[in-house]
Amino acid sequence: MNHQKHSERPFGQNFLRFFIFCLFLFAAASASAQDSPAPVLISENDSTRALSSEYRRLGYALPRRNTRIFYPGDESRIVLYAYNLAPEVGESADSLRVFAEDRDGRIYKFPVESVERLAFHHWIYAIVVRLYDESGLVGQPKADGDVLVRLTWRGNTSNRVRLGLGAIGGAIADDENSTPTPAPTTVPTENLASAFQMSEGDRYRFMEQATFGANPAVELRLRQLGAARWMTEQAEKPYPSIPYPNLPQKSSNKTVGCPSSLPADQHFRCELDHYSPYMLQRWYFTDALYGDAQLRRRAAWALSKIWVVAANQMEQARWHLEYLKILDRHAFGNYRELMQDMTLNPAMGNYLDMMQSTRQSPNENYPREILQLFSIGLDELNPNGTPKLANGKRIPTYTQNDLVEYTKVFTGWTTCNSAPPACPNALPGIPNYVDPMTLTIGVATPTAANPGNHDISAKTLLSYPGAPFSRIPACANCTDGVGDAEDIKNYARDSLGKTLDNIYNHPNVAPFVSRRLIQHLVTGDPSPAYVARVAAVFNDNRANPRQMLEVFKAILLDPEARGSRKTAPEYGKMREPFQLATSFLRAFGVKSASAAAGCQNRSDGFISPQIVPMGQEVLSPPSVFSYYSPEYVLPGTSIVAPEFNIFDTETTFHRSNFIHLMTYAYIFPQDGAWAVVPCGTALNLAQAQNWASLDPTGIVLIENLNRLLMHGSMSAEMKADVREAVTAIHASDALARAKQAIYLIGTSAQYQVQR
Repeated sequence: MNHQKHSERPFGQNFLRFFIFCLFLFAAASASAQDSPAPVLISENDSTRALSSEYRRLGYALPRRNTRIFYPGDESRIVLYAYNLAPEVGESADSLRVFAEDRDGRIYKFPVESVERLAFHHWIYAIVVRLYDESGLVGQPKADGDVLVRLTWRGNTSNRVRLGLGAIGGAIADDENSTPTPAPTTVPTENLASAFQMSEGDRYRFMEQATFGANPAVELRLRQLGAARWMTEQAEKPYPSIPYPNLPQKSSNKTVGCPSSLPADQHFRCELDHYSPYMLQRWYFTDALYGDAQLRRRAAWALSKIWVVAANQMEQARWHLEYLKILDRHAFGNYRELMQDMTLNPAMGNYLDMMQSTRQSPNENYPREILQLFSIGLDELNPNGTPKLANGKRIPTYTQNDLVEYTKVFTGWTTCNSAPPACPNALPGIPNYVDPMTLTIGVATPTAANPGNHDISAKTLLSYPGAPFSRIPACANCTDGVGDAEDIKNYARDSLGKTLDNIYNHPNVAPFVSRRLIQHLVTGDPSPAYVARVAAVFNDNRANPRQMLEVFKAILLDPEARGSRKTAPEYGKMREPFQLATSFLRAFGVKSASAAAGCQNRSDGFISPQIVPMGQEVLSPPSVFSYYSPEYVLPGTSIVAPEFNIFDTETTFHRSNFIHLMTYAYIFPQDGAWAVVPCGTALNLAQAQNWASLDPTGIVLIENLNRLLMHGSMSAEMKADVREAVTAIHASDALARAKQAIYLIGTSAQYQVQR
C-alpha cells in the first residue's frame, strides 16, 4: 500500500501569484455589493492608519490617543477596533482572523486572543491581536514599516488599514479606492440580520455546496422549502436515484469470469464491465448529473475522501460496489455504525491489508489509518480543531506502542466464505466481497499452542478522560479444547466493538471529522469557531441514528457557509475536477451527444477520461491520503487550500480544455472498442443562446450567466472583460456570443474557485 505523502508538483510561481491576485480583486470588488455582514476596521479620522492601542486593559471606550508604532514578537499584543460585527452567543475570538500583508507580498496570520464589546460604544468591538505569525509558514514580520491589516469574520473580509511595525511609512500602497473609516458615533444602520435570509445568490451558493451543481429544479424546490426543510426532504429520497450497476461476483480468474469462447466484442465488454472501474465510474457520473438524492451523493462523496478505497486497485468492480453502498447507507447515519461496517468491508480489508493480518504476521496498515486518517488524526485537538500544545509543541494522539496494541484487534479477519446461510452471498470458488469479513481460526480444532489467526492476548487501548474500554483482557475461554473456535470468534467480535467504541468516543473525532467535511463541502480553511460549532453538533448526536444528517445540516446552514457571497480572499475551495465537471454540465442541462432514442437525451456518464488529466480519477484516489492533502498550503502563503495540491500548469491546461470541449463540441466516443458507449455527453445551450439574442449589448447574457454559474458574484472588472469579448462577435451570431461568454467565465479564476 502506498503511504507516501503527496509530492509537490512543479508550479509556476508567477501564475500562482496572478491567480491569488485575481481572487483578491474578486473579493475587493464583491465587498460593495454583498448582503452578508462585513466587519469594518476603524482607522484614524483623516487617514487609513488603524486606530489601535497597546494591550494593557481594554477599558470601556475608544482610546483617546492612537498608537502608531508597534514591535512584532511572540509576546507583543495590540488592540484593534472594529464595528459591523454581530457575534452570536458563544461565538468568541476564534471566529475572527487577522491577516497582514507586507511590502513584499508576504501574508501573515496574527492570532486573535479575545474580543469584547465596548461598554460606552456598544456597537464597537475591541480585538486583542498578537503580532506573531501563527502559521509559521512565511517567517515572522519585520519591524521596518507599514503593513496592511484586515479582519475576517464568517468568510467576509474588512477593509485594509495601515499598521506600523517598527516604523511608519514604507513602499506598500493603500488599496485602490481606500478611504478612512473612522469610528461611527452612533449605531450603524446596516441591517445585519438580512445576511441570514436565503437570497437567490445564496440559493445558488447552497446548491454548489450541497449538490453536484445548480439546476432549475433544485432551485425551485429551495424556494419552496428553504434549505433546512430541503435537506430533510433529501434524507428521505430513495437512493440511489440511478440504480446501482448489475455486477455479479466473478471468478478471480478472468479466463473463467470472461471466457475466451465469448465473441470478441462480448469478451471485451465482459472484462471492461467487471474487471475495471469503467461501469462504476459511468454510474457515479450519471447519478451525480441526474440523481434526485443529490445531498446523499454529495455527502457520500465527501466521506469517501476520508474513508479511502481505490477502485482501480480492486480486482473486480463488484468488490468496490459494496464499499460504495456502505457510504451511501451511512451518509446520513451514525458515524460509529459507519466505522463498524467500513472496518469489516472486504474492499477496505483488501486495500489496507487487514484481511492479510494475522497473529503470526500482524499488519499495521488498517489500525494506523483508522486512527490517523479516519477518526482522530496525529495530534490531540481542542474542540475547535486547533492542536493542543505542551511547551509549545503538539501532543501526539498515539505512539507506536499504541499502534501495536490496536493491531492485535484487527488480526484474523477475512472474507466470509462459508456456505449460506452463514455467509449469504458466498459462492463456491469465488472470494466473497459482499458480506462483511469474519474470523478465520486457521485449524479445525485449535489447541492452546495454536489458537488460530486472531490474537487472543490482552490489548491496551488509548486512555483519555471518559475513555471506554481502555484495556481488553486476554480471552479467558479460548484454551478449553473443542469449543475454542466459537470462543475466539466471540472474543474477537467483542474486542472489535470495544475498540471501535474506544476510538469513536475520543474527543478528537468530532473536530477532526467535522473539519474534513467542511473542507470538502464549503471552504478549505474554516475558522476554528466554525469547526467548533459543527463538532458540538457531532457530539450532541453521538447516539442519534441520523447523526451525520445533523452534522451536514450544521455544516451547510452555518453562518460561515451562508450568504450570497463571501469576500475574504482565502475563503472557499478550488473546484476539484469531478465537481468542476458536474457543476458545469448541470448548469446547462447536460444531455446526450447522440439523438438516438435509446439514449433518452441523457449523458452515458463516460466522462472519466476527460477528468483524469485534471489530476483526479473518480473513485480511484492515488493513495490512502485521497486525491490531495487536506493540509496543503498554497506556496508563499498561509492559506490552507487542499484542492490546489493537484493544481499545476499541466492540470490548469486540461481544466481549460474540458470547458472548451464541452462549450464548443461534445464527448462522443464512437470508434474502436469504445463504441460500447453510444450516447456521449453534450450541453444544451439553447437558453444561453436565447439570452444572447435578446440583447445586443451582451448585458442580459452576462448577468444570467453570472447568476447561473457564479451566484451573482462576478466582479465588475470581469463583466467588462467578458462583455468586450462578446460584443466583438456580431450580434446576429447569438450562439457564438453565448459560447464565448460561457468559455471565458468557465475558465476564469472567479469560477474555478467555489466561493
